[in-house]
Order: sequence, then structure tokens, then C-alpha cells
Amino acid sequence: MSTIRVNVWAAPRSMSTAVMYSFAQRDDTTVVDEPLYAHHLSKNSHLDRPYKEELLKAQNPDGNEVVKSVIMGDSPSKVRVFKHMAKHLFSLDESFLGECVNIVLLRNPAHLVHSFSSKASPSLDETGLLEQTRLVSKLRSMGKPAIVVDSQLLVKDPKAVLTELCNRIGIEFQEAMMSWPEGPKPYDGLWASHWYAGVHKSTCFTESTSYATIAPELVPLVEECYPLYLAIRQHAIGANAPIHKFGTHIEDHGLQLDVLPDERNRHLLVWVGHGLVPRAFAGMSVFDSTVQGGDAVWEGGRVYDGRIFHLDHHIRRMLNSAKAMAFVDIPSIDFIKHAIFATLAANGMRDGVHMRFTLSRGEKTTSSMNPKFNVYGAKLVVVAEWKPIVGVATYDNSKGVSLITAANRRNPPQCVDSKIHHCNLINNILPKVQANLAGAADAIMLDLEGFVSETNATNLFCVRRGVLVTPHADYCLPGITRETIMALAPTIGLKLEERRVSLSEFHSADEVFTTGTMGELTPVVEIDGRSIGDGKPGPVTAKIMEAFRALTDLEDEAVIVPPFTSEE
Repeated sequence: MSTIRVNVWAAPRSMSTAVMYSFAQRDDTTVVDEPLYAHHLSKNSHLDRPYKEELLKAQNPDGNEVVKSVIMGDSPSKVRVFKHMAKHLFSLDESFLGECVNIVLLRNPAHLVHSFSSKASPSLDETGLLEQTRLVSKLRSMGKPAIVVDSQLLVKDPKAVLTELCNRIGIEFQEAMMSWPEGPKPYDGLWASHWYAGVHKSTCFTESTSYATIAPELVPLVEECYPLYLAIRQHAIGANAPIHKFGTHIEDHGLQLDVLPDERNRHLLVWVGHGLVPRAFAGMSVFDSTVQGGDAVWEGGRVYDGRIFHLDHHIRRMLNSAKAMAFVDIPSIDFIKHAIFATLAANGMRDGVHMRFTLSRGEKTTSSMNPKFNVYGAKLVVVAEWKPIVGVATYDNSKGVSLITAANRRNPPQCVDSKIHHCNLINNILPKVQANLAGAADAIMLDLEGFVSETNATNLFCVRRGVLVTPHADYCLPGITRETIMALAPTIGLKLEERRVSLSEFHSADEVFTTGTMGELTPVVEIDGRSIGDGKPGPVTAKIMEAFRALTDLEDEAVIVPPFTSEE
């Protein structure tokens, strides 16, 4: 019988004993409790444990011999699970790892450190996070990636995590793993009376209902541990699943909720503040103005074959918005361009790319809407994604899209001026929710007098008897693509009217299209259930699309992305 040997390399106080108890309930599995513990204590003479002398006598302190005789020795069962502390791996011949399944079991450092401190003096070494980080990296290099489990996600939905865990091990999930009998177990280590009081009272995986105070003197250690924890946790089963939906689709393991429109975007590098950060770790402080009140401005940009179309226009508008919002310590144009170029270069991006760059008022010293607490200066974020003109994340520019009319109106300048390209987008998001519910691409927003302004995301044009018509930009953001089309129209023989336009004029138009940086020009074939023209993209729209695309090929309409290099 071929044995599946499973090592659980755990952080202390991470429910590792509960995991051991869970596997012990299987009809094909036996478990072993920390067979390398004596080895660990023999190599760390400074560690003091009340059972130290007893353990060193009862358990073989020669770790390599334990690996040979116990871990890799004869097994009485098909599956043999060895629970370890990750720090016990120190000073061993690790070649055996390639012959085993290896699980890395994590716990949030705030809870780990607090819990451990009730039993022993915590330190970075004692958490095992350094060893876990090294182990994850080593196993990946061996072509035997660790299976990472975060105990927080495990207790949130044990069946979902255990089902996926068994799937990755290569065994069937058994319902018996969901519970175990209360009390001590015959396979507990001799240290159980010191460490296992809580788990001995349990019969299943349950979330804690207590709220612990973390001692202030422990917080620096928590801060030291946290980057290591995050580095490993990104690989955990279900790490990207929304926690409130976790495990709701158990037939599919309920865990693959992080499907991206383009898989190339999974491991992006993005610019946050003053440098590049992996997507998995990119974020803003909870005290940042973007989080505190949507207090930020933003722009989009598109890259065509090494050219960023109208980048200077976009940067100028972002800086104008920042000035209107009274931002201070605003980055220079050169700095913004440097951040954009560095982000594109780091990801090897020269074509088929959409960017979003955001300028936050910056971090606050305390939670507040008051800008006087912003003392650190504005913060720049640059996100560049592989995102073609037409795709699941944009619009259908070949067949066209349908629109509805939103129930709520566009902000007038006397309330919030839409010419400030700000991040407080609730006025746009609510119509988008309506469009989603109606199965439409976007929603048309009217001004307070009932005239068409724009959609929740784009500017609007219609064609009536050969004349190109677009609403005044009194209520809407005067988009850069809109501006480009307005300048382009006379050069291709089209008469242009910028005026008040009623909704009925759009309903009865010969052609309608939207404009925006991300989707360029998108034909509209239906509005509020009414077909536009013959229900297909029209010839005037096609003519303008062709002329616009030709503009994107011109270097004098763009900023050239510098050459990339593999050297420093």
C-alpha cells in the first residue's frame, strides 16, 4: 500500500491540533503529534518548557533519525498526517519534503501573538513565520508548492476549506472530519496538558466569540510579523473569496471567486506612493483620504503600441481637479510620468493596456473628513492592466450596446461640479447599479431640467439627419475623447452641434454612440427598449471610429513610452 504522507507545518496557536483531530476521524488516516519537538528543544537550549526534560527522554532528539524512522518509516494507514510546528524544521536534511504533501497552516499574527503570550514569551522566531516563508519559497522551487491554509478561513467555512484541502492532497473529503469527541486523545503529545485545554473542550471548528485586548507591548511584534503573514496568506485556500460568501458553492468548493477578466493581471506591479508594489500587497492606509471620504481625483489612459494617447491632457485635467480640491504637495508632471513609465516597464506593457492613475489627498493623522489633518501630502497610485478595447471588462464596440435612463439625475455644478474628476462616484455608481439590474451596459443621466447630460461612465453623441449632436458639458465631465471627436468631426465632413438635447431626440436618433478613454467609441443600438436606427451600428459611427483609430497611430497625439531595459 502506497502511503500519502502529509506534513502540517503550523504556526503556534493556529488550530493545528484541531486540524490533527479532524484528520484523525478519517477511516484511512493515522496522525502523529509533533514528532520533531524534542529535536527542536535540543537545538534551542535557551527555550524553557515545563515538560522539557521529560520530552527529551521520551522522544528521539535526533531529527534526521525521526524523519527516517517515523515520518518516512512504515505506516499503518493509507494516509499519515504529521502535525509539526514550522520552527521544528530547523537544522534538518529537508530532502524528505519532496516525497510528502506539505501544508502550511497560518494564523493572523495579532491573534497568534496574543494567544502564544499566555503560554510562553513570544518572538518572531517562536511564531515560525520566518520558517514558513522560507518553506513556501523552497517548496515552490522544488516544484512541490505548499498547500496554504489560514485558520481564520478554515473556521469561517470548515467544509469548504477541508474539501478543497483534501482535493489538493489527492484524497476524498470525509464528513467525519467535521467533528471529533471532546477531551484528551491517545495520540496527544505529552505537552497536551500545557497547551491543549481549549481544544480539549471543542468538538468541531468554531469561530471565537470572545474579543481579546492585545497588550501594547506585543503590537511591535505583530507589526513585524504581518508582512510575512501576508506574503504567505495570498496563497491560502479561499484567500481571495469574499468572506461573507465564503463556501456558499460547496459543489465547486466555493473558492474560485477571484476569476480575472485577464489572467495576466493577477500578478501585476502597481505604483503606490513612491514605488512599485505587487498587486497582492497594494493598498491604501485606512487613514487615507480615499478611504475616509473618496477624497481623491483620477484619470484614465490608454496605451497604443508604445504611445499613451493624450497623456498630457489627462495629467493636466487631474492636476486641475486636484487644484480645485485644494490639494497640497501635489506631485510634479515629471514625477507622474515617471511613475507611469516605471509601472508600464515593470509589467512589460506597451500595447492593449488601460491605466487608471489616482491622486489622493493623502493620509490623515486621525479619522476625519477635515483636510487640515492631511499633513503627509498627496499620494499617487498608478494601476495599469491588460485590457483590450473590446473585452469582458469593457464594451462591445462591434455589435453595440443597450442603455437605459437612470432614475437619479446628474449633479449640477452648484452641488458637485462634474468637471472635477473626483473619486466620490456615488452619483455614477447608483445609475450603474440600475443598468446592471436592467441588463444594460450603462445608464443615461439627465440634468435637473430633464435634458440628456451623459451616461454614468461616458459622454454621449447622436446622429440626426447627418448632423453630429452632443449635449453641452454644463453638467457632465467634458471628456478628452469627447473633445477629440468634436475636433475631429469637421475634418471628416461632419457638421457638429453642441446644445441641449432631450431624451426623445436620443430615442429617435439615426445613430448613437458613447465616448470614453477605456472603450473609445461604442455604438448604442437600443435605449429604453427602443431600437436606434435599424438596431445596428451606423455608418457615421463607423466613419468616426475609423478616423479616431487613425489618430491613435499618430505620435504627435501621444506621449511615447520610453524603451524598456533588462538592466538597472
